Amino acid sequence: MSKLRPAPRPPGLPQEVEEIPIGVRRVAAWSWRLIVVVAAAALVMWGLLQITGIVIPVLIAILLAVLLLPVVQVLTRYTFLGRAASSGIALIGLLLVISGMFTLAGRQLIASWADIQDKAVAGFQAILDWVQTTFKIDTLMINSAVEEATTQLQQNADRLLSGALSTAAVLGNLATGLVICLFTLFFLLSSGNVIWRWVVGLLPPDARVPTHEAFRRGWKALSAYVRTQILVAAVDAFGIALGMVFLGLGTYAVPIWLLVFLFSFIPLVGAIASGAIAVLLALVLNSWVHALIMLGIVVLVQQIEGNVLQPFLMGKAVEMHPLAVFLGVTAGAMLAGIPGALFAIPLIAFVNATMLHIVGRDPSPELGTDTVAAAHFRELRRRSRA
Repeated sequence: MSKLRPAPRPPGLPQEVEEIPIGVRRVAAWSWRLIVVVAAAALVMWGLLQITGIVIPVLIAILLAVLLLPVVQVLTRYTFLGRAASSGIALIGLLLVISGMFTLAGRQLIASWADIQDKAVAGFQAILDWVQTTFKIDTLMINSAVEEATTQLQQNADRLLSGALSTAAVLGNLATGLVICLFTLFFLLSSGNVIWRWVVGLLPPDARVPTHEAFRRGWKALSAYVRTQILVAAVDAFGIALGMVFLGLGTYAVPIWLLVFLFSFIPLVGAIASGAIAVLLALVLNSWVHALIMLGIVVLVQQIEGNVLQPFLMGKAVEMHPLAVFLGVTAGAMLAGIPGALFAIPLIAFVNATMLHIVGRDPSPELGTDTVAAAHFRELRRRSRA
């Protein structure tokens, strides 16, 4: 009967390493790699936060390019216009639509400003009377609180002045960001393919085609998200604006529509904020009964959005669990405030589709392979060898 012998030690493996269980060794190997990846990601994030004045306009330009690219393609294909001219027309059309919406909303607000002011004062006085009656607060206590607030305001006049100066600086940064966004948007529309192929050409030859194909899946997911979000935002805004008309506040329907439409692009938080503004406006201008009706309308519209529009309109490429949406928005807001909450979900949708293709689970097999780009990268490889 032969004796049992220990398994032979792999050549070149030290004894102290052999004594460590294989599971611990694997965990250690994965741990230091994950630490390197997290550290690199944190370093990249820190660097991007230092140049938010450039990063945010570029990200906005990318989202607008997703929206306008089909328009440019149609103009280029079915008209005599070239790519640059089509991009210029699409950009000018976008500016005209945005300026027209803000002009119409601003005119309605200016025309109704006196009425808003009178009703706001009356509503504030009614709330003040209710507070005095309910909580037995006399006028002397209220006047004392007002005087204290006035004193604090006078004492902090220097801070308010510095805040006004910082606001002027912020407005200057906004103007600079707008210029960066428009220039970036034009070049993304007119020569985005050339820019992207140049970027991919910097990668190792074997990684160019897989990277390009993964990017195509991510771009498709991003496009589906942006177009669906625009449609959902328009439906939300139309529903709440229709509620304002139903309550006899039709003169404020366009400003509320624009406000709800813009806020809807911030997931979760935007819908709550815009709905609260609509309810508050109904409370100030009409009564608490109309405010409750407006609250019901807002809840109904948001339920239709969350349970009907989102599941049916959002494609498979951007299908994400609500927990991923919530955590993504929260993390984005913690890292970069409102811009982080705005760009978190589009970024997650893009990265999700890209990574699925990289690991072999193609989210959009109908896209196939871009033969034109593959031929371009083969020619680029042949030239580099030559």
